[in-house]
Amino acid sequence: MITVSLTLLYLLCYTVSVEANSKKMEVLDDILQRLRAANEGIAQAKADFSNEFEVIKSKLDRFNDTSSSLGNSIRDTQIELQAETDQITAMQTFLVDILSRLNNTEQDLEGVHDDMSQSEEKLESIKESFNLTLSKLESGRKEEVSSRWDVLYSEKFLNKKLTREMTESLELESTGNLLGVFVGMNITDDVINYLKSRHEEDMVCVQSGI
Repeated sequence: MITVSLTLLYLLCYTVSVEANSKKMEVLDDILQRLRAANEGIAQAKADFSNEFEVIKSKLDRFNDTSSSLGNSIRDTQIELQAETDQITAMQTFLVDILSRLNNTEQDLEGVHDDMSQSEEKLESIKESFNLTLSKLESGRKEEVSSRWDVLYSEKFLNKKLTREMTESLELESTGNLLGVFVGMNITDDVINYLKSRHEEDMVCVQSGI
């Protein structure tokens, strides 16, 4: 009786042990399945991460290429802007030089204008003197009686200082002796009139219609 009981107890314990082991195995299998699923999930996540990493790396490479290209474009643009700035600076310098030259030219023209004005005034004075001399010459030529003294109205003698060489010239050959006392004096209209009035006997010819 006791033997049977022990056997039943053993069987019961064995059954319990087997059931316990079976439950342990089930638990272990469940854990293993979960571990496998977790590994698969990790592997998938790793693969997804690797893909995402490659995508991000590709985008980063494109960004770096774009940045490099943009940097090159910026540098090229800066070089072009610097070249244009240099050209503008050179043009400004050129224009400043031209403006300075124009100002100097304007000042020179003003000086020339002043000189021309002074020259015109001098010419006007000379013209008046010439006209006066011409009038005196015309007055002398319009006299009814012409004498050898009329030669003194010529430009060679009138308003000139009488010299010994003049008295010996061909034009004054016939009057040189009489003019000797006037050497050193200016031959003016008054002097000529004096000679004419003082030496009327020297008149030699009469003009007709002049």
